Formats: sequence, C-alpha cells, structure tokens
Amino acid sequence: MRFTADCAPCLMRRVLFQSRLEGNGREFESVKAAVDALSEGMDSNTPSVVIATEVHSRAYAALGSSDPYRVIKEEADEVAAPYERMLEDAVTSSDDPLRAAIMAAVVGNIMDFGAGSAIDDPSQFMSVFDGMIAQGLGHDDTDELRAELERAPGVVYMFDNCGESQLDKVLIRQLRRMGKRVVGVVRGAPILNDVTMEDAMRIGMDREVDRLLSTGKFYIGIDWDDVPADLAEEIRSCGLIIAKGMANFEATSDRHLDVPIVHILRTKCVPVATAMGVPTDINVVKIVMPRK
Repeated sequence: MRFTADCAPCLMRRVLFQSRLEGNGREFESVKAAVDALSEGMDSNTPSVVIATEVHSRAYAALGSSDPYRVIKEEADEVAAPYERMLEDAVTSSDDPLRAAIMAAVVGNIMDFGAGSAIDDPSQFMSVFDGMIAQGLGHDDTDELRAELERAPGVVYMFDNCGESQLDKVLIRQLRRMGKRVVGVVRGAPILNDVTMEDAMRIGMDREVDRLLSTGKFYIGIDWDDVPADLAEEIRSCGLIIAKGMANFEATSDRHLDVPIVHILRTKCVPVATAMGVPTDINVVKIVMPRK
C-alpha cells in the first residue's frame, strides 16, 4: 500500500503517543526526529511501511528507547487472557468452529494502541468486545480459506499486536485440530505494540505453534525484499499465509506472492479500507490468490 495524505497525521499521532508512554521527557525530540524523517521521505509512490519504519526508527533513537510499548504490551496480554479461555469454549461448541475461531482472532485486532482509530488502553477492550462480536464479519472469505486449507499442508501465521496474540491462540488451535502445521511469525525487533519473540515466549506461544520464526528486523509488518531464508522456506512448504492486522496488509498489498494470503483484521483507517475495497470499521477476512 502506498503512502497517502491520511497516513501522515496518523503516524505523528502514534509517535507522540509512544513518546509519552516512555515518559522520559523527550517527547519533543522524538516528534521532531519523526517530523524530519517524514518531511524527507513522504512520497505518494513509496510504500507506507517503508516511510513508517524510518519515522519510527528515528523517533525511537531520539527517545532513547528500544521498546516504549513494553509495559502496555504486557498489560494487553493480561487483559486478553480471560477472553482467550472464554472464546476457546465458544469455538469448541460451535457448529462452525473455523468461522468462530476467526471471529475470536479478528476481535483482538482492536488492540492497536495510539492509532487514534482503535483503543489506547488495554482496559478499554472490555467495553468494545461485545459490540465487535455482535458485529460479526463485514467481509467474510472464510469459505474460500476453508477450501485453501484442504489443499495446503500448513499455515504461516503472521502475528500483529500483543493482546491480540492471546486471541490468535484460539484460531491457531483450531487450525492444528484440522491437521495443519502452523508456523508463527513475529517481528524481528520491538516496533509499536507488535509481537516480538520475547513477547511470544512470555505468553507461551512457542507451545501453541509448531515453529516460531521472526521477520528478522525492525520493520512495520514484513520486508518482502529481505525475508529470512528459514521463513521463505516455510512459506513455500506450508503453501498458505494468514496475516493478522493492518501493518501486514500494508506491507503485502502491493506484492504478488506465490501462495494465497488471507488477511484477518479490522479496517481501522480509510487508506487500508480503500486499498482492500471494503468499508471502514468492519471485521474482515479477505483472501488474495496468487497470480497465475
């Protein structure tokens, strides 16, 4: 997805939010570094993830922090844990456990702190949970995913946010009950409130998946020009990707992959919704097939 005018204020809002999370009095320096990076790199022909990665890299350096979200990520995991157990029970008793598990996973995507279009504190999850479940799936390619799962030997599961990853466990368990090998993919370094290897290990994700890999670097989503060899091999052998969240969509939407990719997310901003061809503020399961 290319950078749009709407991306600029969203990016700056996130930088200010994370600077205040760190609370070391360097908000001005962090925001200034981000503004400088944005002014140098803002280009409508450049992928949004490329610009956002550079902006956050400079903002983190000026802030003097490698992970300003570290505390709120742990809080999000704690808040989401009771919902994981409740949703697991709902899936195992459902007439359509795959769709129910997807619904559990997509609800967690609202844990996108500082974006201005989701929630800014884990404690707010309780107040939006019931409404999001009641809303259901606004774009639903679950049946297409089901068909692809019959052919694919495994799934590469790309994580997004902490807290959300607790609910991803529900879908991962369902995929494994269906006989699928599941390879989890986390960020290669702390960036935003996204799941890193340390975060995944903290919540026991290594016990939920068959293998846990990383994108290998500090990057929004994944850098498809620099995919680690072990991850590239797993994508080839599994034959199917499930990508959680908007960052993974932004990083992938302009790419033509050799395997189907299924995006599971909530459309929390206009640029992503427009790029997907769906409305904003809906829960989405959208499959993108490889070009022949």
